[in-house]
Amino acid sequence: MKKMLTYIYDQKIWLFSIFILTIFFMFLAWLSYPKTFSVLVIMMVIVSISIAGLLITYSFQKEKELEKRFRLFLNDPSKENEAFLLMIFPKMKSPLVKKMAQILREDQDIHNKQKMQLAEYESYIEEWVHEIKKPLSLQTLVLDNRADEMSPTVQRRFTHARNEIQSDIEKILYFSRLNAAHKDYHFEYLDLMELCKEAIEENKSILEESQFTIHYSGESLFAISDRKSLLFILSQLIHNSTNYVVNEKPKLSFNLQKDKEVILTICDNGHGIPAENLPFIFDKGFTGGKEKATGIGLHLVKKVADDLAIELRTESQLLSGFCIELVFPKIKETNHTN
Repeated sequence: MKKMLTYIYDQKIWLFSIFILTIFFMFLAWLSYPKTFSVLVIMMVIVSISIAGLLITYSFQKEKELEKRFRLFLNDPSKENEAFLLMIFPKMKSPLVKKMAQILREDQDIHNKQKMQLAEYESYIEEWVHEIKKPLSLQTLVLDNRADEMSPTVQRRFTHARNEIQSDIEKILYFSRLNAAHKDYHFEYLDLMELCKEAIEENKSILEESQFTIHYSGESLFAISDRKSLLFILSQLIHNSTNYVVNEKPKLSFNLQKDKEVILTICDNGHGIPAENLPFIFDKGFTGGKEKATGIGLHLVKKVADDLAIELRTESQLLSGFCIELVFPKIKETNHTN
């Protein structure tokens, strides 16, 4: 109904013209046939309303058909759909339609080529990741079997280098899968404190290299999430803390609490982030002025957290450290036991 009223409003010039003509003919009828004027007026009004109604109905139906064909043409600007559109479009507009069809087809060709290039790029990245795991596996084998031939410092630093490469590979994989139609998440009840300790163990070398002390506090709480993705988030946050060490005794703390939702708070005592930069820390490429930073880690954290329905809240004070809260979605209670 609203669409019809809008269309009637768009036809106001023609309807006004019919109204003016009707008034004019009424005036002529009054001058020429004063005795039968009332009868003629009624007939003129009926005829005018009928003509206006037929005009509106016909034009409205034609407009609907035009809109239908135009939408089809926009979705697929093929020559066939162009011909269908030209059959119903005003002849004066034919050159415009043909020009638009040409531009759309050119844009579509460019888009298809870019889509193919992107698919090839993603395929190459996945193949590269698969291939790079071979030398990494060899490095792990050497570190495990030849540990007695290395000094503890050399072994720790080689392990740190290997873990850094593994972390970068994980970032590449998550980045390439961000826009995938299907994401392989497996949701389950997770002991969050145990998962934090697992993330610390996985990043032990980089934490030892930076001489971090780790503190845990709060309750042992469970939440439903994807184990692998949550470990990825925790690892990226740990790496982010190690990038901003300014204290002689760097510290990383994990606190779990439950209010309305389960909240995991991770804090460090590093450089901190200026308040004016906080709204931008999850933007792709934002480094906060740090030369070696890529601006990808926290961007991926935000993307993965959004997929897992985890809300991120940040708080920071310059030279006093950075805190981030992971607020897990509230799930209806079940008979799950710890």
